Amino acid sequence: MNCIHHQIHVSAEWISDYAQSIEAPVQTTNGHLIAPSTMPIIFWQVFDIPWLNKGEPLLHGTQKFSYLAPITAGMTLDCELALTSKVQKEGRKGKLTFYNHTLVCKCEGELIVTAETVLIRVGDNHDEKIHNC
Repeated sequence: MNCIHHQIHVSAEWISDYAQSIEAPVQTTNGHLIAPSTMPIIFWQVFDIPWLNKGEPLLHGTQKFSYLAPITAGMTLDCELALTSKVQKEGRKGKLTFYNHTLVCKCEGELIVTAETVLIRVGDNHDEKIHNC
């Protein structure tokens, strides 16, 4: 398995900006803003993902989120993004590479969310850098 780690601080402003960008209502719990359920997908922006070539177009396949607790403003999340599998297939227009990922975010050691995402590259693969956990 190939993975990278990053610590992410979730601010009220970031939650508010993201919610507004997807036209989602902002909810609160105990006076703290709750992040929309799809917000972990933008956590990828803070990672330098060595197995994906920057600037190369990817298609978004599937996405699934499993929560044990909400993400709230003020949390600092310890996140691990893992490439769980890479599968090549032949498509109508050439090679397809399916990158299956799992993003696990914890706060103070407690699991908050697991997000599974599939990204698809169309065409021949280029050299890829891989890091092991």
